Amino acid sequence: MKFISVLAGFAMTLTVIYCSADSDAWENYKKKHGKDYNIAADGGKQDAMRKELFLDKTRIIEQHNSEKFTSFKQEINKFSDLLPAEMAKYLGVKASLAPPISMMGSMSSDLYNHRRPPNARKMQFNCNNVLAQCGSCWAFAAITPLEFAKCMKFGRPVRLSEQQLVDCDKLNGGCDGGWYTLAWISIWRAWGSAHESFYPYNAQKNTCSYSWFMARANVFTYRYVPANNMLAMQQAIQKYGPIATAFTAVDPFSSYADGVYDDSACDTQPVNHAVVIVGWDTLNGVDYWIARNSWGPNWGKNGYIYVQRGVNKCNIESYPAYVLAF
Repeated sequence: MKFISVLAGFAMTLTVIYCSADSDAWENYKKKHGKDYNIAADGGKQDAMRKELFLDKTRIIEQHNSEKFTSFKQEINKFSDLLPAEMAKYLGVKASLAPPISMMGSMSSDLYNHRRPPNARKMQFNCNNVLAQCGSCWAFAAITPLEFAKCMKFGRPVRLSEQQLVDCDKLNGGCDGGWYTLAWISIWRAWGSAHESFYPYNAQKNTCSYSWFMARANVFTYRYVPANNMLAMQQAIQKYGPIATAFTAVDPFSSYADGVYDDSACDTQPVNHAVVIVGWDTLNGVDYWIARNSWGPNWGKNGYIYVQRGVNKCNIESYPAYVLAF
């Protein structure tokens, strides 16, 4: 009987220790990311719900990172206590706007007829501090290559406005999603893309206030790169700069930290996000694309992710496209 009592006391002590550790981790997380869920009227229910989401995510990440043969690591970040519906606000590609995959696969590859890939592997491009958070990733994917194309043509860096597209692009849905090549058409029709200082991002759809004098770049033309053609994509990047592409983001993607992302859960799902491929490389014998996300420099590798290359991981090689500026 005494032995049973000792065991019960030991178990109770462990429970107190673990609960205390969980509470400390939760409080530290909120402090680090500036979150406060203390709502007097709900008696702490919101905070308790968020804490449970955070702890569940922590356990999932710890389990993933403990696996011996995983090629990428995950981490706790600003998204670790969000509901799926809240996480969806950081996506925004509409699969219904994508061109038929049969058309993408049959596109001419005459421009990409070299047998060997180009030598250049990486293109340095500073990650924007702005965080796309209203279903506008399509706008960020459209603007980044246009900025680079403008800079490459005239030798001067320029910051263009994603908010102009969110507010003014009638071919896309603002914060409800869109498609990057349609955004390029809209910019061409509007006689240019506004400078970011004239039209800063505010993560919500407003009344369009664009005027021609704000323009600092325009679209000359754009073109899709043949789907599932790694060599064509490499040569397009070398010749034209970063390329926009659609992507399938599933839960582990939001927690990406390092390594080559090769999660198989995304391969059978439709595209729902957009990223910009800026280069490629190889790590431990695994080929990967270097992709810029639209979630700010505190996500992933300073705003970037390495995605397995040559296998159409997460549909990243299905809808690549480049743009030329004037």
